[in-house]
Amino acid sequence: MRAFNIKWDTDGDMDVLESLPKEMDIPEGMEDEEEISDYISDQTGWCHFGFELDPEIE
Repeated sequence: MRAFNIKWDTDGDMDVLESLPKEMDIPEGMEDEEEISDYISDQTGWCHFGFELDPEIE
């Protein structure tokens, strides 16, 4: 599964925004959106306002 269209919370810091991934692969078996949300933040060290999921991408 892949998260895409991640809306990062960088407080307007465009340099940080440009350095953050636009998409992230989500580990197999992770399906709960809250768990995925935590994973995205834990992997990058940044909070976000939301994302979309593509379950077709492994």
